[in-house]
This record gives sequence, C-alpha cells and structure tokens, in this order.
Amino acid sequence: MDILHRITIDAPPEAILPAITTEKGFREWWTSDCEAVPAVGTVNHFRFHGGSIEFPFRVDELSPRRVAWTCLPGPKAPPEWVGTRVTFDLFGAPEDRTVLSFAHRDWPNADGDLPQCNTVWGDLMHRLKAAAEGHPRGPFFPA
Repeated sequence: MDILHRITIDAPPEAILPAITTEKGFREWWTSDCEAVPAVGTVNHFRFHGGSIEFPFRVDELSPRRVAWTCLPGPKAPPEWVGTRVTFDLFGAPEDRTVLSFAHRDWPNADGDLPQCNTVWGDLMHRLKAAAEGHPRGPFFPA
C-alpha cells in the first residue's frame, strides 16, 4: 500500500531541497523536534507528541531532484512504519515552478496508521509548499 501526493510549488527545485533535507527546513513545515543531516547513509530522527513517537529515517538517496528515506526500527517507532520508504521527486516546470511527487510506500496494509498518515501528509504538502515559496507557517507538529 502506498500514499501518493503531487503538488506544484512556485519555486525552482533548488529552493525546495533545503526544506526536505535540513533541520531548519523541516522545522518550517513538519516538526520542530528533529535531527537531520543531508547526507546519504545518515539516520535522521523526527519526533512527535513530546518525543513519545520517533521515526528514524535513513537517507538512501540525495540528489538535486530526488530524496529517498527508509524507516528503520526504533524503540519509539510504530512497527508498521518500519521498512516504509519516503520519496520526494522534484520535476522542473515552466516559470520557475516545481512539481513535487511525494510517496510514502510499502505499508503492510491499509489498516492502522495509513489512512490518518495519508491525511496528514496531504496537509503537510501544503505547508511544505508555503515554506518553499518563502511563507513558512511553522511546524505542523510543534515541540
């Protein structure tokens, strides 16, 4: 089972990349409680609800047009997330725009967290768009 979203952002791909690879970027739209290093092989940590949930994502790919992660096991990571894969694909579009194709793939089934995560990721795409366009709304999940 996969979660898929696509959104057009009024910014070139190079303006979007920091928002999906750096702590500062993630804090403008996703979560204020994170540790992120933009380098292949590193494990970034995203924490939610006062640290009661933590997702360790290994950076598998990092290029100007694609970012890919895999969720690893962790003491505060929900088991159904482990092994899921997140990708951000950036496609240039006319007038310095970018089409962002987002996927959160390989869910074990459609029960559990998948429906809620789909809804949250959809909202997050609009927050990411605002941040990349220079109008950050702040993190969806504040500390």
